[in-house]
Amino acid sequence: MAEFEIREMTSKDVDAVGDVTAAGGFGDRRELFRMAIEMTDCRPILAVSEDRPIGTGLGAIHGDAGWVGVIFVAPELRGRGIGRALTEAVCDILEDAGCRSLVLVATDLGRPVYDRLGFREQTRYHMHPADPLDAAPVHPPGSSLRQIRTTDIDAIAVLDRHVSGEDRRPLIERFAASGWLLEDGPDARMGAGSGEPSLRAFLLPTFRGNAALIAPRPEDALCLLDLHRHLLPQGGRAGRGSSRRTRPAGGCWQSGEEPSGEPSRGWFGDPSRSGCRQPSGGSSTMRWADAGANS
Repeated sequence: MAEFEIREMTSKDVDAVGDVTAAGGFGDRRELFRMAIEMTDCRPILAVSEDRPIGTGLGAIHGDAGWVGVIFVAPELRGRGIGRALTEAVCDILEDAGCRSLVLVATDLGRPVYDRLGFREQTRYHMHPADPLDAAPVHPPGSSLRQIRTTDIDAIAVLDRHVSGEDRRPLIERFAASGWLLEDGPDARMGAGSGEPSLRAFLLPTFRGNAALIAPRPEDALCLLDLHRHLLPQGGRAGRGSSRRTRPAGGCWQSGEEPSGEPSRGWFGDPSRSGCRQPSGGSSTMRWADAGANS
């Protein structure tokens, strides 16, 4: 095999990269990479050999937490160190950007690579698929359901940071126009002695039937999950991830550091094709869901 190089991905690479990932059973990732190239907090890279893309990687900078993702190598070239080189390159990018915790979702195929790079398993997820719903859900008593407005973004970013421990405002701003939120209804606000609505939960549909959902209350989470299913295109399926255990409060992912203050790395096992992420910080009483379409 000829030598390969790893470099930044540009918009001129996207079509060729999409062909390679689709042919390798990883799906057509063109839309994802186009978005990542445009966003200031994302760092897409690729491995190239003889002017042909043979692998991909993506780093997402969320404050002091960095996500490693979309590590792919063409099937015929696996086992030659390309996946490790891509992962190391993404880790270097994230650490240079000031990320103190590096996090990823691992498959069984990728786990040996991540173990050797110092990542540790934190939990495992199981996926629960669901078909679309014809009827829109009824919002919980005492709440109001509506589409997100630009003026909601500050409150959404605060709630998201509280739950995830990450700064994901650029992503929130990008997808807010298609999002929905639950807030306290008029009766609940009067009972609390306040005329101002209070944000309870939000849903951000992204692309290819995926969505991110933040909801402190289980009933709000179920309502927005059903809304996501209702909004899915015909033929789509929603998936929700559940963990085998609850992350303890004050764990090593709080504030993106080990109790010793040293940078930390961790991966979350994912037994299915669609992944979900555990919060890397914030309150353990909150519930986080990343609902994705399985096709």
